[in-house]
Amino acid sequence: MKKIIISIFCLIGIGLGIASFERANPSVPVEPAQPQSEVRATFGVVGDIMLSRNVAAKIKKANNPLLPFSNMKEILLANDFNFGNLESPFSGKDTFPNTGSLVFNVPRANVKGLVDNKFTILSLANNHAMDQGLKGLIYTKTFLGQNNIKGIGAGSNLNEAWKPEIVEANGIKIGFIAVSYASINDNGKTSNQLVARIEDIKRLKSAVLSARQQADWVVVSMHAGTEYKYKPNEAQTKFARAAINLGADIVIGHHPHWVQTIEKYQGKYIFYSLGNFIFDQEWSRETKEGLMLNVTLAQAGKDGSMLTRLVQIELLPVVIENYSTPRLATDKEAGVILDHIGIKERILK
Repeated sequence: MKKIIISIFCLIGIGLGIASFERANPSVPVEPAQPQSEVRATFGVVGDIMLSRNVAAKIKKANNPLLPFSNMKEILLANDFNFGNLESPFSGKDTFPNTGSLVFNVPRANVKGLVDNKFTILSLANNHAMDQGLKGLIYTKTFLGQNNIKGIGAGSNLNEAWKPEIVEANGIKIGFIAVSYASINDNGKTSNQLVARIEDIKRLKSAVLSARQQADWVVVSMHAGTEYKYKPNEAQTKFARAAINLGADIVIGHHPHWVQTIEKYQGKYIFYSLGNFIFDQEWSRETKEGLMLNVTLAQAGKDGSMLTRLVQIELLPVVIENYSTPRLATDKEAGVILDHIGIKERILK
């Protein structure tokens, strides 16, 4: 028995001696630690969502707030979460305007379509943010919050409007910032202290820095551009490139109501306009077209840190029907939509 115990202590001593030798002599090969397994997150991004006017009328007639999302339900629910631009405020009143009105309001019941389809974060930075006044803006943010949806880009002051919000999916933290070319629906002529604006590069810099400190990947949402055009204007290009230069990982645009061109700048993507997603502009083919993105990120540990990378962006062209309801475009329709912006691939990396 004594011999066995002595042998065990000898083996332990030899092991400790080898470990000490390896620490003192880094040239001795040491088996590397096993890398952590990779995790992935996929989130959807869409353009303009308007749940007022004719869209609200269609919902009311069908008695179904899920109607506008019904043809895209499986795609939306397959994502970890979804993001879009909410181009119509809530006021607490359940009335909505008639065809032709440019002052929007959403009946409260219509929030169910957003909640049930994983829209956990929405941009409020657009030219319709103030359609129901300051009370409507504050109500919209509060009401969305009560339904576990983050509203960004507008608020009771500019600090709140520019505050990044973080969404976590499978351990990956994604930061969102939203801005607009206009504070009210006057083509950007009047500014206020309630809506983040694209010309405020100083605040953009601070917001991106704050987002980078909290998140693994940063999205900047831009409501800007000339309506009914395929190409971005100078203000869009200037802002989007500045956002990338300051540290954003992607810029997502909307407002022109048409799908606009895509740019890869400094190795990162700028989508100048995703067009409409849910809207009632049935008067032209282009205004009934939109582009949804499924963005997939991956994260893995290396050297004690977590590295996040873009895996792919899937392009999903859509067509709106019945003044309210988008569906996936057919191959022929998708080809037309993408051809107008000079894109052949459906998967970007």
